[in-house]
Amino acid sequence: MKKMDSASLTNPGYWKSLINTGLTKLLVLKILSKGPSHGYEIVKEVESITAGCCVSTFGTIYPILKDLTHHGYAEVHEDKQLKGAQKRRVYTLTPLGVEAYKTALEAWRCTIPYIYRAIESDDLVFIEDIRTRLSK
Repeated sequence: MKKMDSASLTNPGYWKSLINTGLTKLLVLKILSKGPSHGYEIVKEVESITAGCCVSTFGTIYPILKDLTHHGYAEVHEDKQLKGAQKRRVYTLTPLGVEAYKTALEAWRCTIPYIYRAIESDDLVFIEDIRTRLSK
């Protein structure tokens, strides 16, 4: 892990990275809860559902998929492609993975209001900022 210096705390990229890391596993579970998917599709879907706020890479998605598969939350099989193309690895949630998604979703739903309350103050009104960002 990279040693954090005080300059990191003033870098918006540092904070976005922390948020992205924490949210990506939930988003992967959400995407797979809708049906089978492959890595590239998951990367694009994360970008789409977060309107580009969370940008995942193969370097973040594939370790999550490997971990989910290793622990029995997802299964993987190779999808046949057109002649000459590489085979794609398609991931599907297992029943345990569906349960993990439900648990993660509930944990986030319970936490978000408290995070919102903790960062809100009299001079910072986030609700209008949230509405503006979501309407884009």
